[in-house]
Amino acid sequence: LGAKSLETRQIRLTKEKNAQITKFGSMLFTRCISGTRIVPRSEVKTISGHTFEGFGSSHDDFPYAYMTAACAVGLGEAEMNEFFVRLEKSLGDY
Repeated sequence: LGAKSLETRQIRLTKEKNAQITKFGSMLFTRCISGTRIVPRSEVKTISGHTFEGFGSSHDDFPYAYMTAACAVGLGEAEMNEFFVRLEKSLGDY
């Protein structure tokens, strides 16, 4: 395979992986797990002619997809435990 063909294949594989990763984010939302955000690896978005590499990430070339979770001040231990129960179940279903 030529270099261009390998690059095209890598882009396709990255898009497929990102689609699977963002699917997990939608699973969390439909299971009432709020405050989470799934950030896929190497996401590229073009908005008004400006291309953003690593879109949504804190670094253009961050090497991993990741999840963030936010909570409000005053979150109780029971609420936190419920979050982790729902998160673990979602990971199992994923």
